[in-house]
Amino acid sequence: MSCCDIKNEDHTKKNNFLFTCPECEDKGTKVEMVTPKTLLMDSSKIKIHESLKYKFCRNRNCKIAYFTKNNNHYFTKYELKIKATLKDQSLSVKTCYCFGHTRQSIIDEIKKTGQSTVVKDIRGKMKSLGCFCETSNPQGSCCLSNNVAWVKEAKKMCL
Repeated sequence: MSCCDIKNEDHTKKNNFLFTCPECEDKGTKVEMVTPKTLLMDSSKIKIHESLKYKFCRNRNCKIAYFTKNNNHYFTKYELKIKATLKDQSLSVKTCYCFGHTRQSIIDEIKKTGQSTVVKDIRGKMKSLGCFCETSNPQGSCCLSNNVAWVKEAKKMCL
């Protein structure tokens, strides 16, 4: 079962994740240990503490990517192997890590056709190919809502 097969719910209260980002106080979202282990640079991976629970800071203006209950133990967006959609506003950043969509590819399609098929494409591929968001997306969760939001924003820019 992939992260996109289940309803994305807030695990904060259910799993005793009652801590916030030490820089911006964002509540963040829970990530499984496999996410930072896969997506942090090797030099940062050695600092992971298996006994701690990690969350992803969703504040686009905050430099922190993963944080823990220990305010002195966190990883910044600069320690990620890839750019995080929510942390980097460039057009080259991926909006879907499993199937390779970028902000620019969505803009290009909208300019060419007047619409975007990215959400339909992702939904279709989630069923047939499956997705691997836990190990490809720095958020550690399904990107569908990010793509819905970006398509809406891109349409305003292009049309």
